[in-house]
Amino acid sequence: MEKKASQPTEDGQQSNSATKAVAEVLTKHTKKPMFLKHVGVQHVHVRSSRSDREAEQEGQKRGNAKLRVLVQTPNNKLHELEEARIRQEEERTKQEEENGKKQAELEAKLDFLLNQIHAR
Repeated sequence: MEKKASQPTEDGQQSNSATKAVAEVLTKHTKKPMFLKHVGVQHVHVRSSRSDREAEQEGQKRGNAKLRVLVQTPNNKLHELEEARIRQEEERTKQEEENGKKQAELEAKLDFLLNQIHAR
């Protein structure tokens, strides 16, 4: 507060009074400076209005939405890749089963032919 009182005003002509310095500090650091009302000093620093706060919250929501999109995009791709891997694994398993059946059929035919040869 002493620094505020010793600094020149914006127009550079005279220094701030102690009351104005106290008013500036109180309005910056307290929500409702009751002291200023009792002393009869109006707010020096106007706090942000409701519309400013709403605009700021809207900006934060948009920022949060952008972040969600940035996070969801890799998650979606990861999910798609996982589904593709599962499909490939299912196809591989199915192909192995088919190959096993074909091999069993060929072995049965080969056994049949070998038995025919040995029987002669």
